[in-house]
Amino acid sequence: MDTKKRPRSVLEGAFTLLDALVRHQGEAGLTQLANSCSLPKSTAHRLLEQLTELEVVNRSENRYRVGVRAFRLGQSWQPYPRLLELACSRLPRLAAATRASSVLAVPCDGHILIAAASLTRPEHELLLRPGSTVPQHIGRFSPGWQAAHGLVVTEAPIRVPTGETVGSIAAAAPRSSAALTEAVAHTARALGAALVTQSVAGP
Repeated sequence: MDTKKRPRSVLEGAFTLLDALVRHQGEAGLTQLANSCSLPKSTAHRLLEQLTELEVVNRSENRYRVGVRAFRLGQSWQPYPRLLELACSRLPRLAAATRASSVLAVPCDGHILIAAASLTRPEHELLLRPGSTVPQHIGRFSPGWQAAHGLVVTEAPIRVPTGETVGSIAAAAPRSSAALTEAVAHTARALGAALVTQSVAGP
């Protein structure tokens, strides 16, 4: 059996660098990115310069940032048709009613991706900002992650009529309560119902 590792393609290397930029809060230096991606520094520099020419990455002195073209592409992403738009209209209401940071969470590569958020505490800006990922356990926010950050996350699935779960509504607070559980569940049900309405109505 051939046990040699498959060589990394140019596209794979480029996307690995973009993922690393996201992990570094959208900005990092060449050495940081090369080390994060286990790439030779010369290779990372060449790929980053190509991405800069395409406006996928911006360079300022010796720092690289996510570029405008990557932003535009990201804006068109949807975990499910109309889900982001509908969630963004409801999350602020949930956060205001419960005083808990409220997010739309979707599964992504073995983690939980925060797709949209209405945050009530400054310390949650890095933990739960849109685009960040959170460790998961059996499809839910990892109990270890919650304990490490002094949070209790209350979750409810968003389901469509087929029974498919397309994401979840989650609220992060120092403690849970029956009222918070019901508010989160109500928002998730309302989103599921709105998705059905949108699907029936058409574009």
